[in-house]
Amino acid sequence: MAADPVTLRFVTKQFPPYAYTGPDGRPAGPMVALLQAACAQVDWSCPVRVLPWRRAYQVIEAGEADGIFPFVNTPDRQAQYALSPDIVRGRYVLVAKAPRHGSAEALLQSPGTIAAFGPSEASRTLMGVVSHLPGARPQVEADPDAVLRKLLAGRYGDHGLGLVNEAVARWQLTAPQAGELQTLRVVREFNYGYALLRRPDHEALARQLADAFNRLCQAGDTARILQPYALTAAD
Repeated sequence: MAADPVTLRFVTKQFPPYAYTGPDGRPAGPMVALLQAACAQVDWSCPVRVLPWRRAYQVIEAGEADGIFPFVNTPDRQAQYALSPDIVRGRYVLVAKAPRHGSAEALLQSPGTIAAFGPSEASRTLMGVVSHLPGARPQVEADPDAVLRKLLAGRYGDHGLGLVNEAVARWQLTAPQAGELQTLRVVREFNYGYALLRRPDHEALARQLADAFNRLCQAGDTARILQPYALTAAD
């Protein structure tokens, strides 16, 4: 008797260039394409829903989905999730609105509000940053587009900074806006991958999915899919 077909339901967030809703209303982006390519190798169906990040977390925590991405592999997540190999590199950077006078680098000597999107790995990283910058005040924005928008509008004050995913910020900015922003420091480098909820029926599936991702990487398909988005495959 043939085995029942495998269906794994994934959730992600509106997070271009990694994942987003395309012009046709369907999930798009390189991490969606890589997931579908890996699932096709093992003949699985892996539908994806794009949701606000808080809603995506609620869905996965309630067991209404099997997997979630993009996900950073951290020790506290390993008990709850079976994590894929690292797929794509990313990094958090501190950015400032380019000052009319003086150096933006000087803002690190007397920072004011530092904003990041959250709850997320960015907002957790933010708390570590402000602990090493006396006088800095953290601000967590629920809207992922708000940090750059408010920073460029001067809403965080003359000494305001943003902690952002570099690739996401590059995607959000228009050409004129890019000239108004200055990167001060790389705060953290990391890798994104995929996560399946740890359940007895998921353990073997997670290993098969990991093998499929590794084959895509070895064949050069991962780098090929990421390249148009100016993203780099993890080692």
